[in-house]
Amino acid sequence: MSVRLFGPIRELHTLAGDRAPRRGESMRTTGRAESAGIAVSNGVVLDVGSWRTLRRRFGDAEQVPIEGELVTPGFVDPHTHLIWVGDRSDEFLRRCAGESYQQIAKQGGGITSTMRAVENASVKTLAAETLVRARLLLQLGTTTVEVKASYGSSVESCKHELDALARVLRRTAQRLVVTFMGAHVVPPGWSRSKWIRAIIDNLLPLAAAHPAKVSFQDAFCEEGAFSVQECRRVLRAGSRLGLVPKLHCDEFTALGGVEMACSLGAASCDHLLMSGQREFAALARSTTMAVVMPGTAFFLDKPYADARTMVDAGCALALGSDFNPGSAMTPSMLFAMGLAVSRMGLSVDEALCAATVNAAHALRGAVPASLGTLTPGAPADFCAWPVDSLNELVYGFAFLRPSAVFISGRKVC
Repeated sequence: MSVRLFGPIRELHTLAGDRAPRRGESMRTTGRAESAGIAVSNGVVLDVGSWRTLRRRFGDAEQVPIEGELVTPGFVDPHTHLIWVGDRSDEFLRRCAGESYQQIAKQGGGITSTMRAVENASVKTLAAETLVRARLLLQLGTTTVEVKASYGSSVESCKHELDALARVLRRTAQRLVVTFMGAHVVPPGWSRSKWIRAIIDNLLPLAAAHPAKVSFQDAFCEEGAFSVQECRRVLRAGSRLGLVPKLHCDEFTALGGVEMACSLGAASCDHLLMSGQREFAALARSTTMAVVMPGTAFFLDKPYADARTMVDAGCALALGSDFNPGSAMTPSMLFAMGLAVSRMGLSVDEALCAATVNAAHALRGAVPASLGTLTPGAPADFCAWPVDSLNELVYGFAFLRPSAVFISGRKVC
């Protein structure tokens, strides 16, 4: 058995603990160890512990030096819209000048502007631009990324998105999880009823059978997008095809989508900026992950989701970037962690938990067991950081990048 021994590590966070999503006090336990090492074999963690003990146990192992570095599991980003083309910098400047996101959308901007760009792009272009962004995320420490095919405005353009993601799957270093999101907004030229019918009759079957290996389906439950009843109908149709439901909800208005998604056993409810005690109670009683994305609130200058109250209420909380061209041009999960601590009341330990093991649970069934941890049997996905402590890492959230990134024990960045 070939073993590689990584270390010595000044401060290691393994996120050891229960296999279940972490809630409450368990989010503040990160498996911190000093003068530590990681033994890796066949791409998975074989053992972790003190550097001295591991050197005695694996005396013949190849030693990979990481002296003086902080090491964490690789970040898991459970919510991105990574596949797009076009530029919406003009919308950003219009918002800076006082226009709202909703006003710009009503004038033909917003999601529909990206839909038009995707409609006119080739599969080759879509794949190439997505790969560039995937590599950026890798350089920022994200080793697993969820990507929503969410900008198709016809059956053909939805197929183009999925075809492009199938290419990206073959070429990216990261673990990539695909979600299909036909119910984003009603595209120009479609009636609401005809688009929903196209989703159910054509798009969901296309996604479920596509080589892009789609695992999840998603819908946008919001005023101006889709109602609770419409989202329920779409999510149930996808579930019958084996696509696990997720839901965008409570980004601008709380409509009841959280309770509906929890009743369907959704993997996650995402955004939750406008959620309150009723929604928190529903999430706490369920197996549905609460995914919050502070980069969206930062980018749109909106109130942040009440992550502190969610954790205290017993919700299983995860962080995501929501990286997209319109409402969250923020690809860094470390940036999300920093905002979670500085603006949302989380501790540094809770933020790390939310960006690793809990984020992996938001992708349940589509990623390896124990992803987001560095415990025996887990994928050896980790980042070495040019700082001495987790506190220092979060302190430098606006500019730090990892000095090395490993996937399955192999240095990829």
